[in-house]
Amino acid sequence: MAAAAAQQHLSGGDSLILQEIRNGNQALSSKLDSKTAEINQSISGLKSMLDKLSSRVTEAEDRIGTAEDQLVDLDSRVVKLRKENDFLMEKVDQLENYSRRNNIRVINLGESCEGNDPVNFFVNWIPATLGQEHFTEPLIIERAHRAFGPRPPADQRPRPVLIRLLKCQDRDKILRIAAQRSRENKGPIKITLPDGRRRFFQTPKEAAAFLRGTPAGT
Repeated sequence: MAAAAAQQHLSGGDSLILQEIRNGNQALSSKLDSKTAEINQSISGLKSMLDKLSSRVTEAEDRIGTAEDQLVDLDSRVVKLRKENDFLMEKVDQLENYSRRNNIRVINLGESCEGNDPVNFFVNWIPATLGQEHFTEPLIIERAHRAFGPRPPADQRPRPVLIRLLKCQDRDKILRIAAQRSRENKGPIKITLPDGRRRFFQTPKEAAAFLRGTPAGT
């Protein structure tokens, strides 16, 4: 009976040990499960952060790609605008040169000789000064005015007169006749009247005053 009691005591001790081992395993398993859950949660958080970062990187790449495309488009537009600007500048130069084709300048004509109607004055003054026989048709003057700027004192050179003619042929004729007269003589200014009579004047101012019908000194 003593042996049986000893055997029963040992069996009870083994059961306690096994129970302790089971309890320890359960506690360890519980801790492992808790830690594993924390790790999984951390991994999920990292994955979410990586997904967001990846999305932002993709968005940034798309924006950079769009910006690069826009830069290429802007470069192309700048090149096009430069070509258009060069073309327009060339056209402006051509138009300016064309507009000047019909212009002449009258120098050393006293201030106010042309009166209040310079266009009508020069329509008569130019043929009368250069010779009515050279102008079988009336001159057509679009505009005439003094060069811009303040009126100079009486003892200084008068401002030139700018005259724009409708026809470049008239401009060429006027310049050609004026150059020829300048080479031929430096004498008095001759004005041929409609009835064929001729009048001579020493200065353009005197000739202009005669055409206006006023004394040269006024």
